[in-house]
Amino acid sequence: MVPAAFGDRMRLFVFTLAALALSACGQQQQSSSAPSAGCAHEATQRVTWSDANAQDTITTRSEGPGCSQAIVLFVARNAEGDPLWTFSSTYYDLTSGGVPPEGAPAVTNEQVQAFLADWANVTVNTSNALPEWREGVATLTESASTFAYDTPFDRETYEALRARGLRMICYAAAAEATQCLVVDPASNAPTMIVAYGP
Repeated sequence: MVPAAFGDRMRLFVFTLAALALSACGQQQQSSSAPSAGCAHEATQRVTWSDANAQDTITTRSEGPGCSQAIVLFVARNAEGDPLWTFSSTYYDLTSGGVPPEGAPAVTNEQVQAFLADWANVTVNTSNALPEWREGVATLTESASTFAYDTPFDRETYEALRARGLRMICYAAAAEATQCLVVDPASNAPTMIVAYGP
């Protein structure tokens, strides 16, 4: 037989554990529902890219404890809302390159909102506007006359995609770099055809 005092202590112990568990859950819910910080902004733009008959939406957004520490996200979605492409970076890396130096001036909400609106306004073109990768030349950059170009494709695949005149969007991927996307006819999936910069 269990002594009454032992049973009372066990009930008290179990009650204390339950109270601690509930308290921890309450604290978790409180911290996760804390208001998000001070640099939440968004911009959108409609473009005809993945489907000639239905426009895609480009959305750019920022978040961070302050705009100087903002991360930024680029998302392309089709007309049904399915994500086609995402890219993330920091506001500072996309506007100045690298990390902010010590003593850099504060970034304002207005600066970030203007950046996001500009970033969402992608360049729309066709792949046949890209430079030719001449036969006998080792890299695409050696064929280009103005920028340094890079492609994940070999020459034959790049030239086949370029010649098809596929709808293409280009967006800033660094302070001085751009990435261009097409929808690959073989896979029907978005792919980067080139990245370029000085």
